[in-house]
Amino acid sequence: MNKKSLLVLVTLLAGAAAAHAGSYTGAGCGVGAMLMKGQKGNGMIGAAAFTNGSFCNSFSITTETMGCTADGVVKNEKKLEVYAAANLQKLSKEMAQGGGEYLAGLSKLMGVKEAQKEAFFRLAQQRYEKILPSAATDSAAMIKNLRAEMASDPALSIL
Repeated sequence: MNKKSLLVLVTLLAGAAAAHAGSYTGAGCGVGAMLMKGQKGNGMIGAAAFTNGSFCNSFSITTETMGCTADGVVKNEKKLEVYAAANLQKLSKEMAQGGGEYLAGLSKLMGVKEAQKEAFFRLAQQRYEKILPSAATDSAAMIKNLRAEMASDPALSIL
């Protein structure tokens, strides 16, 4: 492979990686995360991290404000958002199949009890088209749609 072909290949791969990363919105917790909330892309995440580093983020962690907990761990909702964003393709596949380790992880983060896990898997499979209506559905929309479907299911509506 010549240098020009290699350069084109590297550029295409870098562009694909950047496009995929652009859908990730998790900026953690703290002042930066609150200022950049809802923004997408690596630039916004970097700006949030810079802001958190510039301003004392320990206040947010100590007082358990701005999405932080005292142990420095992001609250469960942020964990869910980050997990769903990082694993959306795998979750989509497992929802269509009606189970799997990534879907089991999602169920835990959503508060599904062990006794309800099979009902959760069944719901994800049976209502797949409503949860992920198109290939353009992002992780935040998927979570919102999944919660709406869970709310209408007698076995899962108590969550």
